[in-house]
Amino acid sequence: MFRDLARMTAQLKGPRYEGALIGRAVWERRPGDTKGRPEVLRDVHGLMEVMAADASGRLTLVMMLGHAAPVPKASAGTAVHRLRLLATGTAASAVISLRFSAQDVHDFVRTVGDTNPLHAGPHPVVPGLAILEAALAHPALAGAERAELRFRGASFAGDTIEVEVRTVVPRQKA
Repeated sequence: MFRDLARMTAQLKGPRYEGALIGRAVWERRPGDTKGRPEVLRDVHGLMEVMAADASGRLTLVMMLGHAAPVPKASAGTAVHRLRLLATGTAASAVISLRFSAQDVHDFVRTVGDTNPLHAGPHPVVPGLAILEAALAHPALAGAERAELRFRGASFAGDTIEVEVRTVVPRQKA
């Protein structure tokens, strides 16, 4: 399900995507079809918005391209990163505490085919999609119809990632 969507986005390969960071990830339960490949929705000024969709749902990412790779600080592996996830549907408010080992990161990227060098080595950056996948697996999000996670800086293997889940009412379209 979610891993299939992550595999689709991992198809974006090459020098342009090396070091790319996800700024925002939105998962929606509504089905779609991008025929097994990511669809570029927007590509301007180093920001690329891509969507992957299948019968299980839709994943839209805003990626920042062409930025220098984050370098692990002395606190890497012991830092605490706080993220906010906005959910619609019957999701419950919660704080989800996550921690990924270097092996967890390597296993995730190998499974989805992500070759971004940020996720290699002894102090890899935790993939944003691994964080979103783990959060979506939490019981508080069982009834979520949509989940939006914005990232602020990189989280490294061993860091504690606290995801605050807030339930919101979707905006009405005019």
